[in-house]
Amino acid sequence: MMKKRALFGLLATMLGAGGAQAAWFNGNDALTSAHQRLLNGKTAASVEAMIEAWQQPNLSAAKQDHLAQLLALAITEDCGRSLSQKTLPDWLSNISVRRETVQTTSRVYYRLQVSGESQTGVNALTLKKWPDKTVMHGEFSPAQQHGWRLIKDGLSDPISQGLYQLTAESVSGHTWSSWLLLTQPQPRQTLSWKDTRSWHIAPFDDFNSTCQRPFLSLNLYPHNQPDGAPIWSAEKHKRLPTQLPMLDVPNGQYWFSVALIERRWQGALSIEEVQRIGRAIDLPDLDPDALNRIAPSRSDKQSDE
Repeated sequence: MMKKRALFGLLATMLGAGGAQAAWFNGNDALTSAHQRLLNGKTAASVEAMIEAWQQPNLSAAKQDHLAQLLALAITEDCGRSLSQKTLPDWLSNISVRRETVQTTSRVYYRLQVSGESQTGVNALTLKKWPDKTVMHGEFSPAQQHGWRLIKDGLSDPISQGLYQLTAESVSGHTWSSWLLLTQPQPRQTLSWKDTRSWHIAPFDDFNSTCQRPFLSLNLYPHNQPDGAPIWSAEKHKRLPTQLPMLDVPNGQYWFSVALIERRWQGALSIEEVQRIGRAIDLPDLDPDALNRIAPSRSDKQSDE
């Protein structure tokens, strides 16, 4: 019932409050069809209509925003797993698309990452925004082909809402392609520093309960290697911490980052929205007898249950 009210509210916004009911039955455009199909529980068919609507020429900004809101509503069905019936081919184990906001003490920038795994190997990957703007393209060496990652970093603006096409080519020459719909970027910064070793997480007022709750990824790096392998990391899925634990590491300066990750799906595709904060910190030597030691080379994946 709540979804029906939300759908009629969106349709009223699109058509004008007075004519929504009458125009609902008379409209035959793709956007109206997307509403009708979603209202009837045909989520995948509704997404197909959304894709068709995004492909219309000269689509107004108002209709683009409306489509993004409609997609967000469709995701509430089951965190997006019903948005597409398209499956991954045998040679692709998984694909994840990550849209990230990075805030340091000196600047804010944006990052886009597409990663995945393949038993037989992926030779190349391309992401385009409709109609023909190449956002990312990469070819992988033999060492990268089974576990691969493509990153576009240092962006001045977030990756916008809209229709994208993701194409992967296997080592053997097979091609797999899928449409990807992105909602509006997160408008509110949920994660922020309190001081050098603690942070604040704003309440999840509008959190979609059909999805896994947002979780934290904590990573400590050598100060001069923030893009390398962390010397300590942890994922926290419950009772999210708001301060850095005591670590048994040598005295010195490090780079510490905290990422709040929200994950949803578009069928078989994993879509992640990430807010990350990072800063340089000084850590002293610690008395190993006074601490519950955390080995710096170990990746702690406990869920705090």
